[in-house]
Amino acid sequence: MINDVSNNAAVLDQYRKPSNSDEPKSNELGRDAFLELMVAQMNNQNPLEPTDNQAFVAQLAQFSTVEGIDKLNTSAESMMARFNSASALQASGMVGQSVIVDGNKTGLLLNGGIVSGYAELEDSAADMVLTIEDKNGQLLEQIPLGSHGEGSMSIRWDGLNLMLDGKIVDVDASKLNRQEYYKDEEGEPVLDANGNKVPMPYPSGEYVFRVNGMVAGKAEELGMQMSSRVDSVTMSKNGGVILNLAGGQSASLEQIKQVLDE
Repeated sequence: MINDVSNNAAVLDQYRKPSNSDEPKSNELGRDAFLELMVAQMNNQNPLEPTDNQAFVAQLAQFSTVEGIDKLNTSAESMMARFNSASALQASGMVGQSVIVDGNKTGLLLNGGIVSGYAELEDSAADMVLTIEDKNGQLLEQIPLGSHGEGSMSIRWDGLNLMLDGKIVDVDASKLNRQEYYKDEEGEPVLDANGNKVPMPYPSGEYVFRVNGMVAGKAEELGMQMSSRVDSVTMSKNGGVILNLAGGQSASLEQIKQVLDE
């Protein structure tokens, strides 16, 4: 029996780590301390009452389980780091682009740019009318849009011209409320082919789109979500990606409903 104990101790001694090991200290406490205690237990046990083999095997199994969990945690942390890096790279490609942000009700129109609205229609709608307001809720324009089927609907506006799902909406300039008009060198209003004054686009600023229509015979307001431009990307403390939007807003990648092509 004493020889068996000596052999067991010799087997465990091979797992001892040299004193000059370069393995990170974070692993030394758990693994090395465990083996040291087991070797000491085997070396100092009573030869007449040796450690039960089943208890010894159970201790080894426990050690293997703990070490396996530690390796699994390390692998998971490595995978998360790679995922965060990939997310940051993906988000950096959005800088300078316009995005539709979930829950954003106000869109920022920049000089020479486009502001967009997006909605998901659960049912087809008829007699739709787009109402454009400034950030203070002041009514600026009301433009008929006709009908639209079930599904996604995208509206884009450059301050004057309007597009619905990528198609230009024929807007009667004479019915616009805009009071600023292009003028010629003599200070006279510029006229279009129909003899109407040519209005100037609305200036840069924040605008709100509201769309109302008839759905199943009832008048409803169709929820619109507005666009904003991505100015920069920031990594949060927990490894998430934050998009910094024009106008001081911010959003996570999960809040982005649509990325727009300008």
